[in-house]
Amino acid sequence: MFELLLFIIGCYVLAALSVHLAFRIRQGRLQSSKHYVLVADIRQKNMEWYMRSLFSFSRRMGKDVRLTIVDRGVSEETLAIVERLARDGDEVMVHPKAIDPLNEKKGGKRSFISGTDATQLLWLLQAEGIVSHADHAVLVDLQNPEDLSKMPF
Repeated sequence: MFELLLFIIGCYVLAALSVHLAFRIRQGRLQSSKHYVLVADIRQKNMEWYMRSLFSFSRRMGKDVRLTIVDRGVSEETLAIVERLARDGDEVMVHPKAIDPLNEKKGGKRSFISGTDATQLLWLLQAEGIVSHADHAVLVDLQNPEDLSKMPF
């Protein structure tokens, strides 16, 4: 009687361990990194807050986050912040000003959502090997308030 009870408990423990093991293996395969591409220019004042919040969120949630800042004339202070974050171990880089400035609509906001500029920028970054298809790149134009809703926080 006692041996049968131990056998049943052992089966339950083995089943629970196999479910947990399968979950860990599947989670390791499916957990891909997110790559955020921030388009910033000289007018961006909250850049450090965006970067620190993004990495803080990724550490809290346990998700791998990479960050690329497209340089449209960012200040030297922003570049210093990026270098400091890179030294601290965060995956952040600045893409140089190799792209012509985008057409701006009235109000000084670039039209990334309605135009093809966002697609062209992502294709350019993929061609240069900065962004891959598996990264699930999220393009965020910091001058567009609608694009800020793409940030995870």
